[in-house]
Amino acid sequence: MILRKGSVEGQQIFGSAPRTEERFGDVAGLKILGVNIVTLAPGEHSAQKHWHSGSDEFIMVLEGMATVIEDDAATQIGPGDMALWPAASEIGHQIVNRSQAPLRYLCAGTNPDAETVRYPDQGETLHWIRPDWHVQGDDGTVRRRGTE
Repeated sequence: MILRKGSVEGQQIFGSAPRTEERFGDVAGLKILGVNIVTLAPGEHSAQKHWHSGSDEFIMVLEGMATVIEDDAATQIGPGDMALWPAASEIGHQIVNRSQAPLRYLCAGTNPDAETVRYPDQGETLHWIRPDWHVQGDDGTVRRRGTE
């Protein structure tokens, strides 16, 4: 399938952080690989700091400047620069737009049917076996649950 620039409309996402995503993988019907272009307004972040047990992740900056947070370190990257995280690397990461201009980046990752995502700053872990998910606190209580 060929998808041209501008052919996939951006969707407002309000999950763990507000952002716009052009979900190319969904439009193409990809089953194993997620491919999105994410736009972050100034001052916004991609998600809470996290790491995946079963999914590789990749970003490449298209426009603007991104601050990549990895554990307690911050690194600024620009157009053409990339950040990659292998599954189960246990490096808590997030993308932050600390600039005064919009940030656009290509984001890709594998989409396993069963996944665990750790959110170290929140003391939470997401357990996902499609289509059901739940978020468990470090104290063992289920804080949220749902179906995709």
